[in-house]
Amino acid sequence: MKTRVFRIGGMSCAACSGRIEKAIGAIEGVGSVSANYGNNTATVTYDDTVVSEQDIRKAVDAAGYTMISDDREEAEKQEVDALRVQRRDLVIALIFVIPLSIIAMGPMFGLGMPWDTKTDCVIQILLFAPILYAGRRFYRKGYPALLSKSPTMDSLVALSTTASVLMGLYYTYSAFMGEDINSLSFDSAGMIISLVSVGKYIEARSKHNTNDSLRRLLSLAPSTATLLVDGKECQVESSTLIVGDIVLIRPGESVPADGTVIDGSSAVDESMLTGESIPVAKTEGSVVYGATVNGSGSLKVRIEKTGDETVLFQIARMIEMAQGTKAPVAHVADKVSAVFVPAVILISVASFAIWMIAGMDLEFSLTVAISVLVISCPCALGLATPLAIVVGTGNGSRHGILFKTAASLEAAARVDTVILDKTGTITQGHPAVTSIVTGLDERRFMSIVASAEYDSEHPVARAIVDYALDNGIPILDHKGFEAVVGQGIRCEVEGSVVLVGNRALMEGNGIPFGSSPGIMVAIDGAQSGSIVVSDPLRPEAGDAIQALKGMGLDVMMVTGDRRDTAESVAQEAGIEEVLAETRPKDKLDVVKKLQVQQKHVAMTGDGINDAPALTQSDVGLAVGSGTDIAMESADVVLMNDDLRNVPAALEIGRATLRNIKQNLFFALVYNAICIPMAAGLPVVFGYDDLVMMMPMIAAAAMSCSSISVVSNAVRMRRFEPRSLSESR
Repeated sequence: MKTRVFRIGGMSCAACSGRIEKAIGAIEGVGSVSANYGNNTATVTYDDTVVSEQDIRKAVDAAGYTMISDDREEAEKQEVDALRVQRRDLVIALIFVIPLSIIAMGPMFGLGMPWDTKTDCVIQILLFAPILYAGRRFYRKGYPALLSKSPTMDSLVALSTTASVLMGLYYTYSAFMGEDINSLSFDSAGMIISLVSVGKYIEARSKHNTNDSLRRLLSLAPSTATLLVDGKECQVESSTLIVGDIVLIRPGESVPADGTVIDGSSAVDESMLTGESIPVAKTEGSVVYGATVNGSGSLKVRIEKTGDETVLFQIARMIEMAQGTKAPVAHVADKVSAVFVPAVILISVASFAIWMIAGMDLEFSLTVAISVLVISCPCALGLATPLAIVVGTGNGSRHGILFKTAASLEAAARVDTVILDKTGTITQGHPAVTSIVTGLDERRFMSIVASAEYDSEHPVARAIVDYALDNGIPILDHKGFEAVVGQGIRCEVEGSVVLVGNRALMEGNGIPFGSSPGIMVAIDGAQSGSIVVSDPLRPEAGDAIQALKGMGLDVMMVTGDRRDTAESVAQEAGIEEVLAETRPKDKLDVVKKLQVQQKHVAMTGDGINDAPALTQSDVGLAVGSGTDIAMESADVVLMNDDLRNVPAALEIGRATLRNIKQNLFFALVYNAICIPMAAGLPVVFGYDDLVMMMPMIAAAAMSCSSISVVSNAVRMRRFEPRSLSESR
């Protein structure tokens, strides 16, 4: 069996996932299929001796969707083109709906039009025609979905606007026959198409931006490499390297593929894989990974893995698979429409039949049937979710919290477990001097050590130098700097020989050192003190952890760092559950295990090593100081390093989902009250003439429901996350 992720174009709501799964799953030889509306993918497991990719493509096309090209650049072009068409259609709809609404609703506010009724009908039809063209996708997808018994929001839009148009055409015909008419309904159909299109465009643009993570990740690998052939150097494309090739990696260059060091020594920055900021010493026999960055020394490396076999591509594959298998968050409006649409149709047909049997004429019965459909117009229903999302995301952006999709806001509301990475998330993500032990004058001691480390590019050295500069400690004359790979440095400062490094450096120079924490320092062969350099806890970390616990959430820390370091940081931050020494796949497995236990997981991280877990989690949160890949893989980006934004993001999610539910209630309660009225209930109480006015009443009811939804959504602008307001 072969598993592959296909990119699907044309998905417009969560119900589309079901249609695609049904279409592909019906092919003989397909074992499983999981379609993900969140990122427009379908992960298919199939027997490639029975099923071809062409068969899957045909099934997708038959379901009304398109298969996007496998070529990443071509796929990007197709997505951009589709987004451009959607934006153009939205602009067309908005341009024509404004004058249409003014003309149609003007008389209700005492605004007379300088033309007769027939001319008014023609003008409204001409203004509505471009809007109908702009909303053509609703009909292309909505009716097939309805016929396949899996109605979507497109179906609801298609049905209601079709009913409005038919009613408008009927009254246009009546007007040309010389009859008096109260109003047309082309403006209602136009508003539905325009407002729903706004939400769909915002959603499509956000989804497109989230799909950049794989492209950004793979771009980290260098495009060229220095190949050594018979001792001579030649530049080649990295993609042409094969196992066994020998490459030269100079200081500052990226490693082109996974391999083994056969000559040279250096320190390599592997933070993109491990999340740890301190470079790892590499000597003969050490393993290096593609896209990691070489430090100050040159390395000769024998290539061991290329292409899809490298760790970089394995992480990319994990992200892609996680994106394809993550269950999409159900959209409340689509769930409601699945029941609402057929129910309204049945009520409409039943009303028509009952009044015909009761002896009413065709015009009366048809007016009742159309009124039922018009009054169930999903304008408010279509606004309920996207409008709350717009306000919720706007609220978040004010606090530096960027939600990429509507799904991320909804999912944030359901989180019950929060996983935090250590380095760069709970801690500041870079080494800093936290303790100094010396029998000398402390400023003099630090001045000598900082001077010795001044020419080093090692992160620990930079932390010591930065400490000196930040505290006004002078840098002294120095010379003869020498880096001892894996041990430390040697330098002459004002005539004194200074050694700064680990115990191996001291013992190698015959300098006895007792039990001493941190980095050891010897001056002129004598033990002089030590400096503790560590990754300090963020000052707000404790408050953030307590805020998460106060929301009733389970909090745990998962890190690739050593166990003793991880437990120390967790204890200081107030976290009880800790998993240490984990790799990217381990973090991914932790998230999956919790999800199997029916947990709703939020993962917070800042490194490439966090990317698979960020993508697999129900809500991935990337801190602003993290890597671009972490930000692209996450659902939520925290633009600043304040960890209190994590509980704040979840609070905003909860408030938004609560607002969505309220909006849906406002949208549906009008239908619950007004559908019976539209179905002819006034006749039972002797108000026969009122039935013929029902189209106008239906439009008014729809407007009221929309106003209530808008007002309720706008009210959420004043929402202030408690975790941030209390801290201030």
